[in-house]
Amino acid sequence: MTNFVLNNAILSKLKPYYPVFKFVGIFAGIYVILSLLYYLYTSQDWTGVNYPDPVTSHVSHQTKELLQLLGYNATIENTAQLPSINLFIDGNIVFRVIEGCNAMSVSILFLAFVLAFAKAWKKTLLFCLFGVLAIYAVNLFRLVLLAVIFVDHPDYAHTAHDLIFPAIIYGMTVLLWIFWIRKPKNA
Repeated sequence: MTNFVLNNAILSKLKPYYPVFKFVGIFAGIYVILSLLYYLYTSQDWTGVNYPDPVTSHVSHQTKELLQLLGYNATIENTAQLPSINLFIDGNIVFRVIEGCNAMSVSILFLAFVLAFAKAWKKTLLFCLFGVLAIYAVNLFRLVLLAVIFVDHPDYAHTAHDLIFPAIIYGMTVLLWIFWIRKPKNA
């Protein structure tokens, strides 16, 4: 009987935190499912279609196109030995675009959070679409600026790649989350 009373006392103390436990459980479940689906996607053999995978290929192509619009002589080339795409400017390799450069993992993290807070599905799905597109655009902007920094300001390449741009893309994701949980009532 003492254990029953003790367990009820513990449960009653935890009751105010049930929404937090529910959120963490839903978030973790969605994150695991989306990550597994993405793993299955990246495990496919894309060599005959868009190597290394269609999203990374598309991001690489758009990066090249934007650099060309900025006046750079940019080209891309698939890497046969590694699942990546080399980006060249003026015939010199600038960097390799790998699967981790396509911002899909950040998008999965974003989606898991927003879906764990879902109430009205239409608004949730629209915000998910907006958020993923915003993350994609910021990531594309990141790759273009990284190429410019690597070519024109190589002393800042390491800092830009490892510190500044991850802070920007994750910072924007956190700002989107904050907007989502504090969204205006009429939005």
